[in-house]
Amino acid sequence: MANLLTYGSLMFNDVWEKLVKGEYHSRKATLNGYARRCVLNDVYPVIFPADESVQGVVYFDIIDEDMKILDEFEGIFYERRSLEALLEDHQSIPIEVYVLKEQYFNIIDHKLWDEAFFAQEGIKQFIKNYKGFI
Repeated sequence: MANLLTYGSLMFNDVWEKLVKGEYHSRKATLNGYARRCVLNDVYPVIFPADESVQGVVYFDIIDEDMKILDEFEGIFYERRSLEALLEDHQSIPIEVYVLKEQYFNIIDHKLWDEAFFAQEGIKQFIKNYKGFI
C-alpha cells in the first residue's frame, strides 16, 4: 500500500472516484522542490523538479490494484517517485507522486495551473477527453 500525492485532475472526486475501487482517507499536503505548470494546449498540470512548492491532496494506503490502475491512467509521460510531503500540521510523510519524465519537458506550458478554473470549466473538458478511461 502507498500514500499518493495528487496535484491535478486526481484531486477531484469526479475523476478520482471513477478510477479507483477503494475508499481512501485524504488530506491536503505540500511537496517541496517541485513546480506545477499547465500542459501545452490542455487543462491538466504536470510537476517537475524546481525550487518551488506544490499543493495537493494525499490519499492514504492505496491498495496495489488501484495503484496499477493509476499507473496506467498516468501513462508513459510520468514516472512514479517515492518522496516526502508535508501535511498541514507539518508532519512529514512518505508519498508516491507522478513526475513528468525529463524527455517530455517540451509539453510544459510555463503558465501556472489554475485549480479554480479547472474545478469550474477544465474538468468538463478533461472528462470528455478521457471518456472511456474515466
